[in-house]
Amino acid sequence: MQNALLILKKEKMAVRGNKEETKNRIIDSAKKLFAELGYQKTTVVDISKQAGLSEAALYEYFQGKEDLLLTIPDLWVSDLLEDAQEQLFGIKGAENKLRKFLWWNLRRIEQAPLDAKIVYLFLKTNANFMNTPVYANVRKLYGFLLEIFEEGKKSGEMKQELNAYAARDIFVGTMDHIVIRWLLKDMSYSLFENLDELFDLMVGAFRTKTASGMEGRIENGASGETKADIREEDRAVNGAAQPTHIQSIY
Repeated sequence: MQNALLILKKEKMAVRGNKEETKNRIIDSAKKLFAELGYQKTTVVDISKQAGLSEAALYEYFQGKEDLLLTIPDLWVSDLLEDAQEQLFGIKGAENKLRKFLWWNLRRIEQAPLDAKIVYLFLKTNANFMNTPVYANVRKLYGFLLEIFEEGKKSGEMKQELNAYAARDIFVGTMDHIVIRWLLKDMSYSLFENLDELFDLMVGAFRTKTASGMEGRIENGASGETKADIREEDRAVNGAAQPTHIQSIY
């Protein structure tokens, strides 16, 4: 009796393992075809042939190619979301965290170009994108940026009047532009080319005067102003107005 139960258990595990293997094979086939042919030109028949299945068998796992389009990046973005907290752990300073977030994100994109192509060239233009779990996870991922900008305001690294939502949109928009341009140019160069200069230009718009070196010049005797004078000037320039909420896709 025990032997029979053991055999039955092993058979069920084998079936589950085979189903998971088949599902992953379908996902890998769709990912490859979407990246090579484009989403619009790829058909369910193409995917099933690539996966070595019948069209009917594919529908046992997915409702169609749009279902696959939404599933593929969900796995990748979920993994990014889990990794983000770990990557930022122990890093001090808002600007250092922004730098880490950008370099880490672009590194992950360079390591998974097929996933990146599907997300940036096909998924984000899909009408149903904002109604998917992928979108919810993307919002959570970019939520780390909101926290970093708020931290920067509290620490004095960044302007007090800085709208965290607007800053996040600028940061994400810049990142999207870098990635999309790289993908459209067939990934023919490194994503990190000239990234230091671009990062400094972007973050320079968020910094307070003291954060960009004014205080250091005072300490070295290059100015007759005191630290207190500079802090007072920063308050006058930065103002105390409450930021308004910026309408954004994220």
